[in-house]
Amino acid sequence: MFIEEMPIDFPEGAQPHQDDHYLILLLTHGSAILEIEKETFHCEAPALAVIKPLQVHFSTQSKDPAGWAVSCEPFLIPNALAAVLPGLDIRQQYVPLTNAEDLFQIAAVLQTAFKTSCITNRHKPAILRGLGEAFFHRILPELEMAQDKTIQQKGQPAVITRQFMQLLQQQPTGQTPAYFARQMHITTAHLNDCVRETTGYPVTYWRQYAMLHVAKRLLYYTDKPVKTIAWELGFEDHTYFSRLFRKLTGETPGAFRNKFHE
Repeated sequence: MFIEEMPIDFPEGAQPHQDDHYLILLLTHGSAILEIEKETFHCEAPALAVIKPLQVHFSTQSKDPAGWAVSCEPFLIPNALAAVLPGLDIRQQYVPLTNAEDLFQIAAVLQTAFKTSCITNRHKPAILRGLGEAFFHRILPELEMAQDKTIQQKGQPAVITRQFMQLLQQQPTGQTPAYFARQMHITTAHLNDCVRETTGYPVTYWRQYAMLHVAKRLLYYTDKPVKTIAWELGFEDHTYFSRLFRKLTGETPGAFRNKFHE
């Protein structure tokens, strides 16, 4: 996770580009034009914008912008927010804010903790994690309200997708698409069609995504052996888990852990 104040001296920001992490923009003053996947947003403070991993985006015509930009690896997003973000329609990724002074205060404290040298390395990760959780849970209701305003316009597929994402966060591993369909009293084919229509990806993709989310959190936050983590995730063969992890991420579980623990 990384947080910095706006304006940001980032020349590439005015050119279309992609990131492999979430980018959360909190605008407290000024304005900017933000383009996400060819959708143009005229952002006026106070406002919140969320850019998902691999979405093409850039910003132009900024006018005295102030606020914060928070970059975060997907596996560090709390489960409650992780259940909402994938199902957000692109028009729901920009949210005008009202009565958000507490959110701005949390962001300011998070940035202070991030950049201070007064906190020892042993305690700093736990402090940042706690403040990060507070920040993410504070933006959660803003995104939920944005989603609620338009979800009925999208009809049944959006409603079913949100229910599926919530169930998936409760049981991220070990369950089949048929299990989730039974919980929702619909057919597996209908569930898959709704999820694909809403998110662009099938149920199988999101099951793997949820499994990776849990696996990465266990690798990052614990010292459990990879074999133990594989068993906890429901893999009888830990070597198969390692091969699948590498296929989906491009690196082994051990390399992933070492990268973040350096």
